[in-house]
This record gives sequence, C-alpha cells and structure tokens, in this order.
Amino acid sequence: MNRLTIRKIKLLALVANISLLSFANASYALSPKHVAVPPEQVEKQRLQQPSQKGVFSHSTMLPIQFKEERNSAGNKIIQHSIYLDGTESSPLVLLGPAVGNWQLSISNAQGHEILNERNTSGQIITQDFSIGGRQFNGRQLQLPTASYGKYEVTISRESTNKSSSNEKTGVAAEGFLLYKGDPQYKVYSHLDSNLTVQNKSLNIVAYLVHSNNETSPRNALVELPPINTGISSATVTITSPTNQQRILRLSDNGLNGDALAGDGKFSVKIPTREVGVYTSQIQINGVRPDGIEFSRTVTDLYPIEAQSYKLKNAPATIKLGAGSTASLSVPVKRVADAGNVYLAGELWGTNPEGERAPAAWIGGVVSSTNVLNHGQPEYESSELTIGFDTRWITRQQLRAPFMLKSVRLQSVNNHVPISQLKRIPIQLSSDDRLSLGQQSKQSLMATTLNASITNEMLMGYVPVDMAAKPNSTNNPKLLLVHGYCASGASWNTNSFSNSALFQDYDQSRSHEEFAQLIINFGAPYSSYGVVAHSQGGAAALHLYSRYWSGLDYSTGGTLIQSVGTPYQGTALAGNLAALGSVFGIGCGTNTDLTYSGASNWLSTIPSWARSEVDYYTTSFNTKWWRYDYCHLATDLFLDDPEDGTTEKWSGQLSGAVNMGHKKGWCHTTGMRDPAQYNDSSRNSSMNSRAAR
Repeated sequence: MNRLTIRKIKLLALVANISLLSFANASYALSPKHVAVPPEQVEKQRLQQPSQKGVFSHSTMLPIQFKEERNSAGNKIIQHSIYLDGTESSPLVLLGPAVGNWQLSISNAQGHEILNERNTSGQIITQDFSIGGRQFNGRQLQLPTASYGKYEVTISRESTNKSSSNEKTGVAAEGFLLYKGDPQYKVYSHLDSNLTVQNKSLNIVAYLVHSNNETSPRNALVELPPINTGISSATVTITSPTNQQRILRLSDNGLNGDALAGDGKFSVKIPTREVGVYTSQIQINGVRPDGIEFSRTVTDLYPIEAQSYKLKNAPATIKLGAGSTASLSVPVKRVADAGNVYLAGELWGTNPEGERAPAAWIGGVVSSTNVLNHGQPEYESSELTIGFDTRWITRQQLRAPFMLKSVRLQSVNNHVPISQLKRIPIQLSSDDRLSLGQQSKQSLMATTLNASITNEMLMGYVPVDMAAKPNSTNNPKLLLVHGYCASGASWNTNSFSNSALFQDYDQSRSHEEFAQLIINFGAPYSSYGVVAHSQGGAAALHLYSRYWSGLDYSTGGTLIQSVGTPYQGTALAGNLAALGSVFGIGCGTNTDLTYSGASNWLSTIPSWARSEVDYYTTSFNTKWWRYDYCHLATDLFLDDPEDGTTEKWSGQLSGAVNMGHKKGWCHTTGMRDPAQYNDSSRNSSMNSRAAR
C-alpha cells in the first residue's frame, strides 16, 4: 500500500461502535490511535534483544579530579598516564568550566616533553565547544601522527577556598580529558535486560572487540565475539537520579552479575532502587592481543521506571462491536498512581489447517479500568483495553483458539518496557463465539486470503471530535520543527512557503512531550506537513504513529521530511549528560536519544507510518592530508561518517524513504562545515515536495 492510499482517511460521521470510540476519548486529552501492522511485519515490531542495542566506544573521556597533591607553587595537581593506541593523529581535548585557569604539561611515549604551559614552552588557547546546542569551555591540542605508548599528562590549578562546580553538584569531576584510540578496537557495553524496572536485578556488560574494518556496519559489529584476554581493569561509575555516585568493579568471574566466567565479557550488578535516569561511565584498561596498551570509556544513560502495571497470566477477552470493530481487554495488576501505558502484542489464531498463525500486531496508548472482583483489593483486578479490526482475523482465515503473543507494556513517556509475557490466551464472550470463534473451515475458506488492507484496519476510526473537524484546505501549513535543545531557530522561513516556525528552545523533551507540543502548535491549522531537524523528525513521526492530528489531514506531498534525525539514537546522549553535570548547564538527560531508548521507541512505530517519512543524512568533507571531522570533541564519540551528532547508520529509518547522504554539511552551526539545515538547494526541494 503506497503512502497516498494510506493518507486518504475516511471521515465517517461516525460509524460503527460509538462505545468503542468513546473509551478512547473519555480518558485522554489527546486522541490516541490504536494501530496495527500486517502479519508479515510483526517481527519488526518486536523488542530488540538488550545485547543488540548497546554503545561502542573507541575513545576515552577521563574525569579530572583534583586531589590534595600540590606542586612547588602550592597549586593542586592531577597526574594521569594515558595510553594512545591509534594509528592516526589524535586530538587531546580538555573540557571544564575553569579550564582557562589550568596549566597542562605532556610528555610522549619516548619521554620527550611536547608541552609545558608552566614553563611557557607552549600555550593552548581556551575556546568554546558547541556540543548538543550547549557551549562548553575547552582547550585542544592536536598531536602529530600518534605513536603507541604511554603519555604522561599533568594538569595544575590554583588552590582556592571557593566551591567548585563539582562540590555544588555532587559530581566528583571538575572536567574531562578526551582522547581517541584505534577505531578497530572498540569496547562494547550493554544492559542484560529490556525491563529496567525499579528494584529489579539489572547488570551492565562490557567487552573488547576487534574489527579489521573500522567502518563495519553496526549489525556486523554487534555479532563480533569478545576478545577474552586483554582487559586488566574495568570499573563503572554510576550517578543516580539524586546525583549520588558509586564506583563498581566489573569482573569476568561468573559472580555478582557476571553470567559466565572467562568468556571475555565483564559484568556487574548495577543499582535500580531510585526511579529516574542513571548515568553510567565504564572505564576499561588493558593490553591488546598485539601487546599495545589501551584505554576506553563508555558513557550511557539507563532509565529506571516504577512498575505501574504488571501483566497477569490470565485470559484476555475479545468483545465484538458494530461492523468490524472489536476490543481486546488484557488483565493486569496496577498500582494506585498508574496512568496511561502503551500496550502491544501479536494477535494469533488458528488457520484452516489447524496451525497457529498471526493475524496482526496491535498497539496503542491505553488506560486501565477496574474489574469488579469481590474479595480482592481494588487494584488487584484491572484491565487494559485496546481496539482493533476483526478483518485482520478474517483476511487470514483464522478462528479460535486465539492468543496474544509477545505481549508487553511500555512507559508512554520514555518507552521503557515495564512488563512482558510470552503469551496470553484469549477467550471470547459468550455472545461472540459463534460470530468469530467457531466459524467452520468451509466458511473460513470462503473468505479471501490476504484481502486488501484499509486505513481503518491500520489506525482505527477517526474519533468523533476529529471527524467533526472540517477537512478544508483554507488554512494548511508547513510546520518547521527544530531539534533537541535548540538555542534558536534552525530553519530560515524565507526558504519555505506558507510555513509556521515551531519554537521550544533550550529544552530537553521526550518524543512524547515533543509530539504533544507539536499538536498544540498545529491546532489552529486545518492540516499540516512537517519539515524537521534532528529530534524534531522523530517527534513528528511519533505524533503521526500515536495520535490523531493535523498530519492526518494533509495532502499534496510528503508528510514528514527530516534532516540529521538520529532515529536509532546517538552516543552523545550519555556524554552530554556527564558534561552537563560538571558544567552545571545543559538541557538534561534524554533517554529517547540513546541507542537503547531509540530501539524501544522504534518498536512502537508501524511500518506504514515510517513510509510517510523522507529522511536525509550528511557528514563532513574529507581531505586525504588532514584529520577530518565536523566537531573535534564529538568526533571522539561517534563512528564515521557522521555529522557531528548523528552517525550515518543511526540516521537510517527502516521502512522510510532514504533521500541520500551528502558530504560537506554538519549537524548545526559552530562545526567545521556549514549547518545542514542551511542547505538552500535541499530546503527548496523539501518545500516543493511537502504536504500541507
């Protein structure tokens, strides 16, 4: 089904089963879609294994922690031995609020002093580094072609009685020293569970891999086996939601969270007691198989969610409505403060040959209702009800018994899975058994296998309040949407006709919060399409997949066009959180932008919604004679090619339309090449192709 066919929503006046529609509207300020995908695509809606959505690192982000040690001038000093194992020239980057007052000296692997600011043999200027829309004070030293070995770094600062930024925030670092290693040797880190739930056991895993091709695709990298020798020490610093720090040691001894001794995978059990977002920074040191010493760090975020609902191992119930509408009620146990939750699962039945077969994947935002059950506490018996279309069952010639497989509940705001079951049996109400559950083999065979799919089957019927909205063309708009933590307008409105500039600057929003702001902003318009930068593209897709809005009324072109959107996340999400805690600035944590958070989110996005997106990616220009990058600091965290924020691979959106990759454009201003949203040629094309 092409995108134009999907977009032709039938505004019924309103049709079948008003009661079914009313349960969706009574509980929400927004009107959620209860969506479905065809049976051949159900596998794409499953959660990835946690081992598939971790973070690779070929660099080190070393915290600067001044001790009581002082030099002859009475200044506090810190000394570090750092291990360079790269094959190309590498920058050393020093970031910190007071970095301009620090003095740096460096000796190379041969013992030669290459910098000594104390003796004025060299000076490094202080400059601003723009990372993720924020400005950080920093200094950089571009080393010549790196030689393997141990470099000695000494940093000194004046002793002062004033409280430093780390004393104010409770973070034990005053800055960071960043440097790059050989990209062919990476440390990979991931969690061992998708359910990051309060007080549930959770382990973090890290190991070293080697790839002969530093530009290997990610799906090849995650399949690489660990190098089971080489890591000599592995620790992780955990910063809790209340800013408390704890240092834990990872081991490969089969104890304290490690699954198997001696397999090269180092693990440790990490805290889950507080609800909120934790920051983890793993520090790895060791010796490569070729005898070269190395170090790596991996910084990431992991959200811990309260388990507001728990799926019960009891039958779900189908209730038929008017026409082909139906509802599926799933039994749950809930806590007193439980709100909305995302329910998803695969609806399976029995085909004429007596075999189990899928009808469709269904999902949507729901809220619970109490079930009267005498003798039990109020919250012990509740259910979550989602709507679906019975034509998914009949087009596949299915009958009872039915079953819901791969059932899961996810947080609405950050997509954290909070409960899941492999399967739940389904029972039909007594009135519905004959009409759906006990059809004869002959009557099933009379239906057309894989009959055509309608809009209502994919996203449900238009809610009553939306159906009453005039589908006029007298006030359509093109919404120009910025990205994460934008400090000002990205798009030049002169490049776009009949447009409106969305403005929510200097903020960190989840995709859910971002989408709701777009709904409010677009409310005055009869319809709209979206041109978006960075996270704005994901927020627009989230909106189209989850709620009814002006996007559903747009005509004439491409619904959503995005540039530089990290649909599969970015490694900067964790590193920005660490930097922001030290500097006392930034837009805060955002787990939707991590690799694991993006993966959880994508599992809720149907393929038909993705097909409405055109996306573009960019990267820096390359010259054979120089060290190339979009941003010197972020280049240390990302794999080439990248635009300074989004790697080419992570900007891909399966099922959408890839409009190509273009060199010479970086993510935003303040980078080596021009900002990608200032490409006048691309902007002109997007303007002419946009739906409104």
